[in-house]
Amino acid sequence: MYRSDHDIIDQLSDEGHHSPRKLANQRYRENVLRLQLRDLRCAGIVKNTSHETYTLTELGADSQRDRVSLPSSDGLYDIDAIATVSHPAPDWQIDDCTNLDGETIKQLNLDLVKNSAEEYGWVRESPEATKRKVGNVAETDLHRLIREFPTNEPLPQQCAHWLRAIAGLHFFPDANHRTGMSSLAVLYETATGDRLPVGQQIERVVLESKLARHLLSDTRFDTLWKRDPLYDIWHRYFQFVLCDDGSRRHSPPEQHLREILNYARERR
Repeated sequence: MYRSDHDIIDQLSDEGHHSPRKLANQRYRENVLRLQLRDLRCAGIVKNTSHETYTLTELGADSQRDRVSLPSSDGLYDIDAIATVSHPAPDWQIDDCTNLDGETIKQLNLDLVKNSAEEYGWVRESPEATKRKVGNVAETDLHRLIREFPTNEPLPQQCAHWLRAIAGLHFFPDANHRTGMSSLAVLYETATGDRLPVGQQIERVVLESKLARHLLSDTRFDTLWKRDPLYDIWHRYFQFVLCDDGSRRHSPPEQHLREILNYARERR
């Protein structure tokens, strides 16, 4: 279920301030509300009072009293028409996900199962059992990631969100990071016409991501697109490989990271 921007503004007007979780009230999708509030903040309609808590601005209060003063469609404000901050050019965003579906994402993972040149942790040491496990992944869950993907965010943030979602939700027995990168490559090439670049530090970043997933992140469908330590790792990586912005981190050594990860896995 979804709420319109008008509904959100009305509730903020009546009750003062709310978080996405409070606005969801166990009836609506919290991750979608989080994205709507970010867009409304960019448009100057709401502002943060604390982390993930929002209230109306003067512009928001005016829009609630006189909605015709702001362009809207189907209850959702036309953010591009009223935003007070600049947005990336269209070719610097993934704004069309129709070339990817749940079946394709599953097939990308199955290709890794079948490819003997790629390491894959088989279920019960059986390729057939592994294929069945992959085949049983609900395509509706994968479709939900595609349907609710944050198309209004800058490209490095979109890439970070996608990897956080695929790696964090951990749909497959193995190779979730590789599947995340290969499915992102499909979206990226469609949006930009180029191949998704891969940084030399990718193996280390995957190690950091696995550690964050085990120890620092709680990725669920109601917290999709949340900016947590797992998201931060991937955002820093994509800022570097896509924008040449940011710095590599070289400590602690990768061997130490692997030891910590193995320990964390044993303790779970």
